[in-house]
Amino acid sequence: MRAAIPVLILMGGSAYGQDVTEPALKAAFIFNFAKFTEWPVEVLPATGTFVMCVVGDTAVGDELERAVKDRVLAGHSMSVLREAPAGPGRVCHVLYVSGVAAGHAPQIVGPLRDLPVLTISDAQGFTEQGGIAQFFFERGQLRFSVQNESAKRAHLQISSRLLALARRQ
Repeated sequence: MRAAIPVLILMGGSAYGQDVTEPALKAAFIFNFAKFTEWPVEVLPATGTFVMCVVGDTAVGDELERAVKDRVLAGHSMSVLREAPAGPGRVCHVLYVSGVAAGHAPQIVGPLRDLPVLTISDAQGFTEQGGIAQFFFERGQLRFSVQNESAKRAHLQISSRLLALARRQ
């Protein structure tokens, strides 16, 4: 129940009487992870757009677009990209990766380890391989773990309120 608190904050009263799908729940968590994370000032200029990238999960991408539509995060408009931009001019502030084998996680996260990108996945072992947050199911509930050392290495500050809800590693 504690892990559902950020989701309920996002959805407000509209969730009552509705079945919440797994993609909608993950999208709500991703939005709240961003909401409770601070990026270095130079990464988020005052006029910049906050960019969330989704790789490998169309349904979560669709739900994340719905979740952030017409919303502002710390004064920034938000957008969702369906792939991670390559090259030195990366623009993802959040990268959600799904549908990848656990062995591929280091290839995805490795180049981002020291960059201020909040990496999230549902791939087993993701946080052990350098990712910051990982979804998992426990007793039928969507939960998450956070590797705070990885967040610190990426120069991201995760709120203690979010960390209190996570299974720490």
